[in-house]
Amino acid sequence: MATMSIPREATSSSKLSGSCIPSVDQNLAPSELKKLRNKQRKQRRKAELERQQAAQAQEKREQHNKSRQQTDPDLEQPTLDELIPEKLERVEDPLEQAIKFLQPLQELASNRIETHLMAFEIYIRKGRTLLMLKSIKRAHDLDPNNPDLHMCLVRFMLHTSRSPLEGPVGEVVKLQTVGIYSAPTATQLNAEFLKKNRNSLPHQLQGAKMLHVLDPSAQSKALSLITSIDDLEGVTLQNCTRVLESLRNGDFGHCDTTITEYMAKCHKRFPYATAFRPPESSTDRKHQEKENSIKN
Repeated sequence: MATMSIPREATSSSKLSGSCIPSVDQNLAPSELKKLRNKQRKQRRKAELERQQAAQAQEKREQHNKSRQQTDPDLEQPTLDELIPEKLERVEDPLEQAIKFLQPLQELASNRIETHLMAFEIYIRKGRTLLMLKSIKRAHDLDPNNPDLHMCLVRFMLHTSRSPLEGPVGEVVKLQTVGIYSAPTATQLNAEFLKKNRNSLPHQLQGAKMLHVLDPSAQSKALSLITSIDDLEGVTLQNCTRVLESLRNGDFGHCDTTITEYMAKCHKRFPYATAFRPPESSTDRKHQEKENSIKN
């Protein structure tokens, strides 16, 4: 059987078509190829080194941030709510929000009586008897004759007398108030306080408030205690202003005449204080406007 011979060129052409095209490396001299491969190895090592360094830097940053958050929990924490004034004024749970403000004060300002007086105001609104007791005890340890504390003591006594306490709570209150109360009833306690501090305007103010609470029919006496300021101590602009605010807030009931007379008395003592400046009459106002128009 005869065989057909294939031309050498055809065989060579078929081999080229079935094989890969030679790479550039195959066209380089051995020395140049060695240099190229060394350069590629250096680039790969450099890229790997940069990747490792970036990973280490990221890990250090994460550890640093974690340690800072552990030492200062408030640092870089996400904001829960925007500080919108109108929203803060009308929170749904004002007493709970007040406690959030109170807690750091109890930790950082426990030596200030205002902290414990504020705590009492919160807890009496929540009806937390033992926490109220805790607050007045701490305040009493700091300043037992503080006029604002006296108001808290009278109110706490009224609170416990209106709803008698039984069981362990009642026993604790009875035991812990032995060294605080100097009288068995709120009326007697207030009378002793007024007598003891009869020359102090700040003390007379708070005692007079409690007198009116305990006996609304004693309005005239209560008003006399705080408006007869000639022989009192502590008759400062700040204290006299507090008395005026209390009168206007209705702590002593309706007393417009007393307010007018008290403002006139304080105006003589503090002539430049705007709080006691008498209201201008329509005639005076028109006269002042006329003078201003002439000057202009």
